[in-house]
Amino acid sequence: MNLNDFFAVIYELLGYAGTFSDDIYQEELYTSVGLINIFVGLFLTIVFYFFNRPKFSKLKYWLFMLLISFIINFVVGILVTQNTLTALGLEYKFIDYALFGLKNAVICIIVFVIWSYAFKWWNSDTKGIPKIFFGKF
Repeated sequence: MNLNDFFAVIYELLGYAGTFSDDIYQEELYTSVGLINIFVGLFLTIVFYFFNRPKFSKLKYWLFMLLISFIINFVVGILVTQNTLTALGLEYKFIDYALFGLKNAVICIIVFVIWSYAFKWWNSDTKGIPKIFFGKF
């Protein structure tokens, strides 16, 4: 299983869009957008946990970083697919690109939470953030 197949399964769990999804798969955009998603989540998680001051070690600042990740991945999902498919002469409605961007943004929430649980123990000020799903874990 290559990366494109792996990311295609994840994205298409949130909905299959017919020929739009087929063209994204054909151009291996699932891999590009998926890797960008993972690295944006990793970067913002590192920024929150390693460059954080005790004053900013609160859930609202973690949620702010999550919001930034959400917005970046929403825009990336739209722009990367739209620019690539338009350059190939494939025309789709903007709603198709926006829905794909929304899928990418929803997946970024999951990625950000996973990265958070991986790194939250490295900073003693942020050990309890987030307390989502597992309480103090």
